[in-house]
Amino acid sequence: MISEPIEGQPDPVDMDTLTFLDEPVIDLPPPATADNVKVPRTYRLPVDLDQWIAVTAQAKGVRPSDLVRDLLELGRASYQQVDRPVSMADVLSAIMSVRPRDAA
Repeated sequence: MISEPIEGQPDPVDMDTLTFLDEPVIDLPPPATADNVKVPRTYRLPVDLDQWIAVTAQAKGVRPSDLVRDLLELGRASYQQVDRPVSMADVLSAIMSVRPRDAA
C-alpha cells in the first residue's frame, strides 16, 4: 500500500513491486572527487546583472549556473595573469575611467 506523498518528500516506493537481483550493479555513478563535486554558494547580485545572466544563458542555450561558472573560470584565468608588466599611464587611465559607486 502506498500512502499519499508528503510535500517536500520524495515519492514513496511500493516495496511489493521491487525486484532484487543477485548480480552486482554494473552502472555505478563515478565516485565523488574534487573535479566533479559542486559546492553551492549564495551571492547577492544587482537586478540588472541577474537579468543579463538569465538572458545571456537562454540565448546561449545553457543554464545560468553553467554560464556563471564559465565566467568565473574566465575571470580566474585573467586574474592569475596579473603579474604582467603594464605602464603607469595605463594604470592611471584605467583608474580614472572607473565610475564611483554612487554616481548616476
